[in-house]
Amino acid sequence: MAEGMWVDQVRKLLDRAKTQQSVAFSNLDGLRRSIDGALALVQTAREERQQSCTPPVPYPIQRRNLLAQIGRQSRYYGLSDEIQAFVYATGAQVLQELDNDQLAALHTWLAQWIENMQTGCDSAFAPPAR
Repeated sequence: MAEGMWVDQVRKLLDRAKTQQSVAFSNLDGLRRSIDGALALVQTAREERQQSCTPPVPYPIQRRNLLAQIGRQSRYYGLSDEIQAFVYATGAQVLQELDNDQLAALHTWLAQWIENMQTGCDSAFAPPAR
């Protein structure tokens, strides 16, 4: 809104300057004050908009790494049903609702599950089971 007011003020002053050139030159201080006022309004509106739109707090690095590893293991080994069962057992609806301790427990449980799959299906030195 402040930007629209500023544009309207400048247009009015320019229209007056076209009709009365001597008035435009004598009213330069008024023009400067109105432009400065409009710019101050625009700056205030920008600051208020920036304060109201704060970015979300990013996850800590360790939590992001655990979520990425769990997602990668889920896709690679096809364990999405087991992971979802673990998440539901904790009382959460989605993986991101787990707290850090529950997430670490899920990662440990998945690591054990994957190790058992690899040992049970293939030899320890073979590529992971498919």
